[in-house]
Amino acid sequence: MRKTGKVISVDNNFASVVIVRSTSCGENCATCGGGCEMTQKTVVANNTAGANVGDMVTVELSDKSVLLAAFLVYVVPMILMIIGYAAADSNGTIPAWAGAAAGFFLPFLVLFSLDKKLAKRYTANITKVWGRGQ
Repeated sequence: MRKTGKVISVDNNFASVVIVRSTSCGENCATCGGGCEMTQKTVVANNTAGANVGDMVTVELSDKSVLLAAFLVYVVPMILMIIGYAAADSNGTIPAWAGAAAGFFLPFLVLFSLDKKLAKRYTANITKVWGRGQ
């Protein structure tokens, strides 16, 4: 994933960068009939390029990291929810909905507990400074 944005603050080795998020029509709103809203998102990135406030920069995060994070957040909970439902339903002592809920929320508890360790892996990097701002 590669995005261009503007640095709004710098704190030690990190910078907050405002990027414009893509629309569902791929930033070509004329093809889908309008109704698109361009939204902004603030991203905290490693400031390895030495960017300053106001600079236009390129922020990158590996596609592999983005896909793995999406898999962990979207797919794993659904799979474990189905497994939890099936295990509780076949056992008969626990209601199936309780097994499904436990299977769904378990990955989030694990990810939450590992948040600080995973943060370094899933932090974007400023790879290029395009223009010096004010």
